[in-house]
Amino acid sequence: IKLADKLDDPGRQLLTRSVNTIVTQVQALKSLINEFRDYARLPSAKLVPLNLNELITEVMALYGQALEQGTLSLDLAPDLPAIQGDAALLRQVVHNLVQNALDAAHDRAAEHGPAHVIVRTDTPRNEDGSIRAVRLAVRDNGPGFPDKVLRRAFEPYLTTKAKGTGLGLAVVKKIADEHKALVRIRNLTANPSQPPIETGAQGNSPGAPRSAGAQVSLSFSVLSSIPHQSGSH
Repeated sequence: IKLADKLDDPGRQLLTRSVNTIVTQVQALKSLINEFRDYARLPSAKLVPLNLNELITEVMALYGQALEQGTLSLDLAPDLPAIQGDAALLRQVVHNLVQNALDAAHDRAAEHGPAHVIVRTDTPRNEDGSIRAVRLAVRDNGPGFPDKVLRRAFEPYLTTKAKGTGLGLAVVKKIADEHKALVRIRNLTANPSQPPIETGAQGNSPGAPRSAGAQVSLSFSVLSSIPHQSGSH
């Protein structure tokens, strides 16, 4: 910077800080614009028979370190029926939910022990035992969702992160709608002598145990009648 040579040390330091701030803000703005554009331009889902467990396993290859360290674990139901899904869009959903969960778990880890995220699949059943849906759930042991997020979770631009755009859950909801899937978010509470329980959409009631984490789940009720062929996506 040519101007720097004409300034004393405090002036140069101030100039450097100011330039760095401007560069950082410009980069943040560009990122924000790109995310807004991507949200608006999300393509329509092209649904084909898809094995959700295989897709999750592919995405988890990018989280090898977290898996090795035990920060991230999988609990995938065997013999999961194929769903009608768009692999590209659902990969985005899995990435989004896992990264958000890891961020939340690490935010709390310093005070409450090791961070942990679990990615689970299962098959909720009807009363007659038939499969009602294929469900993906991502659970973390972070601080849980604030009440304002629970009430307005899927509105665009709502975020609790200093650098967040608030598009994460909105994108998840938009993609879920394309798949006719039900999205639910929950805070989890725990008693030392009891397993975690789910609280309602308005958060914990007064006097309830502190949050023991959060869960986001997608239930896919549009199942495929055609068996998924490995490698077809």
